[in-house]
Amino acid sequence: MRKRWFSSLLLILYLFCRMDPAISDDTAKLLRDYIQLNTVNPPGNEIIAARYLATILEGEGIEYEILESAPGRGNLWARLKGGSEPGILLMHHMDVVSADASRWQYPPFEARLVNGRVHGRGALDNKSAGIFHLQALVALHRKGKPLKRDVIFLAVADEEAGGQLGVGWLLDKRPELFDNLGAVLNEGSSGALTQGKLSFGIEVTQKLPLWLRITAEGPSGHASVPQAHSATARLVEALNKLDKVFFEPRVLPVAADYLRSHARDAPPPWGELLKTPELITQSRATMAALKQYDHRLSAQLTNTCTLTRLEASGKINVIAAKAMAEIDCRLLPDENPGRILEKIKRAVAGEGISVKPLLSFGPGVSSPDNFLYKAIESRLASRFPGVPVMPRLNAGFTDSHFFRERGIPAYGFSPVILSKEDKSGTHGDNENITLDNLNLGREILLEILQEVVY
Repeated sequence: MRKRWFSSLLLILYLFCRMDPAISDDTAKLLRDYIQLNTVNPPGNEIIAARYLATILEGEGIEYEILESAPGRGNLWARLKGGSEPGILLMHHMDVVSADASRWQYPPFEARLVNGRVHGRGALDNKSAGIFHLQALVALHRKGKPLKRDVIFLAVADEEAGGQLGVGWLLDKRPELFDNLGAVLNEGSSGALTQGKLSFGIEVTQKLPLWLRITAEGPSGHASVPQAHSATARLVEALNKLDKVFFEPRVLPVAADYLRSHARDAPPPWGELLKTPELITQSRATMAALKQYDHRLSAQLTNTCTLTRLEASGKINVIAAKAMAEIDCRLLPDENPGRILEKIKRAVAGEGISVKPLLSFGPGVSSPDNFLYKAIESRLASRFPGVPVMPRLNAGFTDSHFFRERGIPAYGFSPVILSKEDKSGTHGDNENITLDNLNLGREILLEILQEVVY
């Protein structure tokens, strides 16, 4: 009864807003309402976001389906039917990472509009893209013109934790929802403003995750009587060994093109060095210097492992019998995860030490020779003549891999332009997006879709 009451209330509010198109079509308002729905994963609770989006679709007369993979873990699917050409899927995730409000300028779930920016967790990752997709779907529906291909809107749960309760679950339990797909548009890249110069990247492949748990065991006891071989001491030693593991850097073609595109905007000596990334990888000192200059660029050239979680005793005066660290490794797309796992196991080996993989999957690359990629290129060339547009390797990973593993092309692109400072809010503090970007994203996304569906 509470669920039906909540949905009815949202529908009433939405229909009230529809009396004024300036309100219902306001990208900033829709995004602010969306951000205010707290979908931090864990626990996710994406069902509240799915119902919010569903209410808008219902008000427009667009059929949809909410699919719960677990209690409170909602996914939303909707479709505009078109002709027989392979369909396009617009996908974003509803869950967000946590936010420490004490570190934010404005509360992360109030979605304040200040100085032309919407502030809040999910403003960039990934709720703004979801609103662009939603508004484009609604705009196509309102036009009522026949479409040559299906347009599917998908809002998923659990991306921030690996997607097993989101896309992974949907592809396993409801594969028919993705029949005859020709391309997926997802997150992964955007426009970048560097030293006043603009470029665009379209993500076509991504680094592979290898998430690990290193566990150390040893004798427990009272902290007033230190032990030389405690679990925590063994874990610290293992982590120190891991920090010294060297991953041989190498240059993949997609990374080479991306780094060279940054050369024209880079200060000395990087303006010259980035023209020949192969030379950068030949020197450990130069690789270390590149990481200091721009860690995002250095991550394009090498495997990385980052310590993200530590856990040991629950009390300050108790020596724990077990200590744990979780490590987020990201591997170049042509890497063999099994080889790296064995390398790390050998490096950290010691008494009481074990290494367990938590998440890993294989590579996938989407060709630029695709109707969606070409449409993105075309619209950007029209809007921004002479600005470079190039395929990109994503140092992170997204839900796109689920589709690439099944032979379905997937592309990461959000039509916004971000500075380095803007990007720092993604998974960081004070995440926000400008009103200019909201307007740009809404307009370009619709232009891209119109190019591929009519």
